[in-house]
Formats: sequence, C-alpha cells, structure tokens
Amino acid sequence: MSYEVTLENLRGGAAIEMVNNALEEVWANVLDPNTSATAKRTVVMKVEFKPAQDRASSPVNIIVEKKLASQAPVSAHVNIGHDSDGIATASEYMNPNQNELPIDQKSASTGEQPTRAAENVTPFRAAANAN
Repeated sequence: MSYEVTLENLRGGAAIEMVNNALEEVWANVLDPNTSATAKRTVVMKVEFKPAQDRASSPVNIIVEKKLASQAPVSAHVNIGHDSDGIATASEYMNPNQNELPIDQKSASTGEQPTRAAENVTPFRAAANAN
C-alpha cells in the first residue's frame, strides 16, 4: 500500500514541526528586549533530493535554517588611571554603586588602610535636622 507524499505527511509531519519550532524561536527573539526590535529574522526550509540512478527512489533531507537578531550591544564608559601602587586600573564612569565598591588596598607610602570616602563625608541633611 502506498500513499501520496506531501509536506504534511512526510516523515510524520517532521518538516512542519521543524518550521513551527523555528517560528517559536523567532517570536521569542522578537520579544527579547536585548535584541534589535526592527532587525530582520528569517526562517528557510530546504527539501533536498538526490535521486538514485534508476530514478525509482530518492533520499530526502529536510533542513530548516533560521537567522535571528543578535544581542544588542551594551555600552559603558570607564575612567582609566593608576592606583597608589602604580598599577593600571579602571572604574566605570557614573557607576550607580561606585560608593559601595570596597577599597582594601594598603597605601604604598604609609602601609595603612585608606579610609572610605563615605566615612569622611558630612551628611548635610542629617546635620541640618540635628539642630
């Protein structure tokens, strides 16, 4: 018993399932806020045949290729300089947590631990309310 081969029944519908899976990846990629909203995405299905010499049969390969939008770049700005020991270092410009970064290097000249800048700052609002 034989039946007509269609895309819907070829290999139990595997080709359609492969395309549907690729489409789900495209939808997720479009919704990903870390990708470009307007970048093109593509899904291509190839069906390859290489008939036998007698033309009576042919293997069939189903290939689904997809091209998704890549991750959007993330930018930062750093200040570059030397620490007290002359070692090159960098800190992120406008880092919202820059006052939370620990400073645990000893001073090269005194050998003492430096104090954190936050300990030397007068909290003006708190001082104003103390009067």
